Amino acid sequence: MTKQELCAELAQKLDITQKDTKLTMNAFLEEIVCVLEEGKTYSQTGFGSFKTVHVSERIGFNPAANQKMKYPKKIKMKFKISSVFKKGINE
Repeated sequence: MTKQELCAELAQKLDITQKDTKLTMNAFLEEIVCVLEEGKTYSQTGFGSFKTVHVSERIGFNPAANQKMKYPKKIKMKFKISSVFKKGINE
């Protein structure tokens, strides 16, 4: 399902325009990004939680070039699914 298809489904279920649905969804996603950029965690009960983790610099190996590579430190986003959601999709 794409974002456009999701907006269409939500607009139909909520009886609002697709434009309003898209604006709401964009604002929601932007707010989650802002929370993660601040280093905080976003949790949704029954769905899961998003958080950022710091990954330190490391040395790796590129088999195609047959040489060592230096991977810089970075910040990754992680998602942990809630147990309720996990049970629901596994039934």
